[in-house]
Amino acid sequence: MSCRSTAPRRDSGAPGEIAVKLPDGATARLPVRRSVRARRITLRLLERRGAIELVLPRRASLRAGRRFAEEKAGWIGARLAALPPPVRFVEGTEIAVMGAPLLLRAGAASRGGAERVGAILCVPGPPDEFATRVERWLRAEARRAIEPRVACKAEAAGARPGRIAMRDSETNWGSCSARGNLSFSWRLVIAPPFVLDYVVAHEVAHLVHLHHGPAFWRLVDTLAGDRAAARRWLRANGAALKRHG
Repeated sequence: MSCRSTAPRRDSGAPGEIAVKLPDGATARLPVRRSVRARRITLRLLERRGAIELVLPRRASLRAGRRFAEEKAGWIGARLAALPPPVRFVEGTEIAVMGAPLLLRAGAASRGGAERVGAILCVPGPPDEFATRVERWLRAEARRAIEPRVACKAEAAGARPGRIAMRDSETNWGSCSARGNLSFSWRLVIAPPFVLDYVVAHEVAHLVHLHHGPAFWRLVDTLAGDRAAARRWLRANGAALKRHG
């Protein structure tokens, strides 16, 4: 989701962020990124970070970018206001893991890291490491859920995957490189299993078809269940999923 401008280009450096006054009187701080691929000034919603990014082409001036952002202050305010609230990994938070509720609790575990005991995740260590330990556990759970699914679906597709990585992508739930390496958002483990199945099927299908043509979607349908339901779930809940952590 983004706004675009056809502002003229000029050489200029870009700072880390700019401040934009919103119609309600609040101030939004926009991170600034210069992109060699961008052809025009854009504003991009960063759901995971709860921010709007100002993207400048290589030779666009910061002044032009700031002016564009100020003209779009209403759009910025509306998008930020519509973001779901963040779900912090703190004592007492309840999340869902593969469709099952899990309560985060500080406490001792039989091993060094976080440990699941029934419907409770026991997280040892000091409070300032609580969120990091929860995320580390979730990343490991995501790998345990995704790797066997990749292997099963790749065998069904007659494909051979490369490396599998758990990422924290701002935009994509998964990706497939030209070399067959797959990456997935670790937050998929917080989504229902049928959503995770669809994303895995989508990326495994790219091992065979590096496009989104009819043959690709036929293979996805063979490898996944109801992809329409999964896509609807991601459209409705994807922003909230990215706000975990």
